[in-house]
Amino acid sequence: AAILLVLITIPGAIALINNPFPTMRLWDSPGQLGAAAIIVAGAIAATASRDRLQSIILVGVTGYGMALLFLLHGAPDLALTQILVETVSLCVFILVTRRLPPRYRDRPRRLSRLWRLSIALASGAIVALIAMLATDARRAVPVSVGFAKAAVEFGYGKNIVNVTLVDIRAWDTLGEIAVLVVAATGVASLIFLHTRNTDLQRSAMSGSGNSWLRAAHRVRPERRSVIFEVTTRLIFHAMIGFAIYLLFAGHNAPGGGFAGGLVVGLALLVRYLAGGRYELDDAAPIDAGLLLGIGLTMAIVTALTPLAFGGAILQSVSLDFTLPMYGSVHIVTSLFFDIGVFLIVIGLMLDIVRSLGGGIDRDAAEPAATPEGALQ
Repeated sequence: AAILLVLITIPGAIALINNPFPTMRLWDSPGQLGAAAIIVAGAIAATASRDRLQSIILVGVTGYGMALLFLLHGAPDLALTQILVETVSLCVFILVTRRLPPRYRDRPRRLSRLWRLSIALASGAIVALIAMLATDARRAVPVSVGFAKAAVEFGYGKNIVNVTLVDIRAWDTLGEIAVLVVAATGVASLIFLHTRNTDLQRSAMSGSGNSWLRAAHRVRPERRSVIFEVTTRLIFHAMIGFAIYLLFAGHNAPGGGFAGGLVVGLALLVRYLAGGRYELDDAAPIDAGLLLGIGLTMAIVTALTPLAFGGAILQSVSLDFTLPMYGSVHIVTSLFFDIGVFLIVIGLMLDIVRSLGGGIDRDAAEPAATPEGALQ
């Protein structure tokens, strides 16, 4: 409450006193109005819901509505990333809430509740006003106007968003993927007391003849779903193939290493949900920390390699050559930087699923340690 009150009184007061109300269009098309209505309805319904799972899904509705707004604004890359991130967030929230009560605790209608509601509404209004004022305050020509030309001339790509991430503003991306590695390490350290889950518990056998997944036989019969196992078997490899397509196509079409890594992470998450923690280790028999380290190393090496040839850090070079039986190949060296991002995102997802999924399952399955002498 103290933090939000400072936001309301200082930046809020300055925004209200020293600035005229911004001029703006409410919408460009009826579709944008419809997407905004979905977001608002989902947000209100989420605050009114008393069921945890229902509220998580309703919060997800607001995120998917934002993806629809991105798409209507002509930003398919942002829409794709928003959909993937929202899906991952939805699944992670559900994994976390498995050990919590299904419903929120009922609170009496006291004056303090009205006080919290007032602070929330005022904070939302002030943030919206500041966003509109900041958008309306631009007077100079934005630097992004030249990105389209730069993306083709020295980024050698037609997808401005992806070229911006791996070339024009690659320094920002390098810092962001380093933060991802730190975040993944933080998540793992919160769950595992001594070390990361490096002891992979792969299935001892390939499963029975009527099993669609290698380790599904390790799951209790009442928790298995034949339909889910069959669906997982059918879509897993297609998701991996789609992720690889997004990785290589991202320089000239919607996609990129970040989106591709999220798709691989979702594929592994589906394997875990269908077959449990043993199935996850069978699908990805590699330590998540190692994968994060390889990805970050690959991105850094790609950034520094141009120095050995007289170039600048993170400078991209276009490589054109011919392969037997394949034909001409066009590759930009920033692809290897994007592959590093791809591996880091997969490592992050693997760390999250092993921590919040398999790690919690293992702790729940193992009996609690009995203090010495307690049985006597």
